[in-house]
Amino acid sequence: MQDRLPCRQAGQSFAGRRPLGQAAFVLCALSLTLVFGAPGGLQAQAPSQVQQVVARMNSLRSFRANVTIGGGISGTLSYQGGHFNFQMSDGRVIAANGNRMVVYSPASRVAGKQTAGGASGGLGWILSGYEYRVAGSEAIGRATDPNNRIREIKVAWAPDFTLRRLSIRNADSDSWFTISLSNVRAVSGFSASLFSYRPPAGARTVENPLDQSN
Repeated sequence: MQDRLPCRQAGQSFAGRRPLGQAAFVLCALSLTLVFGAPGGLQAQAPSQVQQVVARMNSLRSFRANVTIGGGISGTLSYQGGHFNFQMSDGRVIAANGNRMVVYSPASRVAGKQTAGGASGGLGWILSGYEYRVAGSEAIGRATDPNNRIREIKVAWAPDFTLRRLSIRNADSDSWFTISLSNVRAVSGFSASLFSYRPPAGARTVENPLDQSN
């Protein structure tokens, strides 16, 4: 998990292109909980409740949910088979179709288009490598590998084991970064065009901004 989700680098690469910087960080944060359908390697000794959360999210091939990130960013997430569209309440959009990710800010009328890399191992992979303690409908895990940059992880779930909250704490921080999901509802499917977002006419486009130096 150490460097496969380089959120900090992504935010730094978008620096100077604000407000895309924050949006780039949001995209990486979303990567923690998206790709639910990808195969994950959750260890067999993980608590049964945590395993049921992974199984439940794996079963949701297409869904829509309200998402809050870090307490300050909110919006509506549409997800289908590893593709997603995140419409933020301030009008920004992050969309990915498996090949390309687009981050658009209506305030600056700038769109960052980034060639997508390989998918992560899914939620099971995210939750692997921790020793858990379960308390009610929440589990707190501590990293078993001292070199893991994410030292602690919290996962909370609804009665049907739908993921409600995922929090992480890095080794160099005492604070938690949290992604919350609410009103998660399965849908029959979305049009593929939803995930191949096209910025409005006249928007300025920056190609592969995460590959550019500051």
